[in-house]
This record gives sequence, C-alpha cells and structure tokens, in this order.
Amino acid sequence: MSITSRSLQKLLRDNISGEKPLSVDLEQARELAEELLARVEPLAGAKRNDNCHHYHRFRGGSSADQPPANDLCCCILLEESSDRWYRNETHLHLLRSPDRQLWVDLGYERSAPVSDIGEVVALVQAFLQRVDRQKAQAAKRQKQKDLKVQAILAQVRKIAKEDRFDFATEVDSIKLKLIIRLSDQDYFAILIPFNQFKEVLPKLRTAIQALRETYNTGVRFKTNLKRGYRRSDWIRHQDL
Repeated sequence: MSITSRSLQKLLRDNISGEKPLSVDLEQARELAEELLARVEPLAGAKRNDNCHHYHRFRGGSSADQPPANDLCCCILLEESSDRWYRNETHLHLLRSPDRQLWVDLGYERSAPVSDIGEVVALVQAFLQRVDRQKAQAAKRQKQKDLKVQAILAQVRKIAKEDRFDFATEVDSIKLKLIIRLSDQDYFAILIPFNQFKEVLPKLRTAIQALRETYNTGVRFKTNLKRGYRRSDWIRHQDL
C-alpha cells in the first residue's frame, strides 16, 4: 500500500461524514453495493473483487459466545503492486453491521457510518487521485535521479579515461557508490549523495588522485564492502 494509515484515516474523515447514518436491511445493503460498483467500476484503477480473500475478517460466524458478524456487501480492489518479495493490495470493503449501518473498511482503516453511497464514491475517487499524484511524484523523482546519475557517470568516465583507472558503480535511492579499482584485490569506494552531487563532482578527481597516489606509496586501505567485484563488473578505462 502506497498510502500511509494516517492518510487513509484523513481520506475517510474527509469523505464519510457519519452525520446521518443509513439504516438498511441486508437486501437494501446489497442493492446499494451494486449501485456503488456500477459507479466506481468505470474509474481507472477500481476493480470489483467477488472473491475477496478477506471475507473471513468480517464473517466469522455467530454463536452464544460471539457477537453477530458483519455482512460483507462488496469488495473493491483499488491498488495493487508487487516487488520481488511480496504482493501488496489495497481493498475497500463495504460492510453492513448487525445494527443495520453501513461502514467502509479501507486498507484496514474503518470509517464513520455511511450516510449516502455517494460518500463512498467520493472516497474512491479521492483515493485514486491520491495514488495518481504519488505515482506522478515518484516518476518525477526517478527522472531527476536518472539525470543526476547520468551527470555523475559522464564525469567519472571522463576522469577514468584520462587518469586510466577502472571503476564500478552501485545506485540506490539516495546515492551513487563509485568503486575505484586499485589492483585485482584492492579497491575503495566513494559515496556521492544525489542531494550533494553538484558540490562533490568538482572535488572528485582530486580525491581519486590523492587516494590512488597514497595507495601507490604502499599504504593499504581496509574497506567495508560486503562483496568482491568480478572482472565483468568493472568498466575498463581502455574501453571508454
């Protein structure tokens, strides 16, 4: 889920007033659920989910020791994403409580009682707009980072070609790690934060020259790099 719990709570507060809660029987609740689905399914990003895996959270069954269960009226998938390790989804669940009120569960956050199904439609629209804004912001940040990486690499390639050394790089969200090869066994790393790359680049050549000259005098460095670098990892200065 890309939206924090606090933001979800604000979306719920801003869109579900709780001022005049509906009171509906199960058949009326299902009719309102179908109306909700008809209004939000055309929206890009919203998808009906009739096979909700979270159904057991709302219908655990009733007994003498347990209070009556909520009725799950419908489930709408609003966001799905996955990375290498796990799949992440955000659902909106429309629920009917035993006291005949309708509630919304959004990403495990619960709303006030629903006064009108239009409130839920507005909530879905607001959520999807928020996701779209975050995606646009993420794309902008990625573009800015890519431009910085290109600028750094252009400068490093120029220095490496002229000063004749091999290097490798690693990139994460906040920095580029520049690994300079001193020999087959030895190398050192310079960390270049993206938010300071303009200040670091003019000093880069001097720093590399000083470290290489120090190494050539016989001084050895101990690095905390967690892995070695195969020959194929290196960008050879002869190839630049």
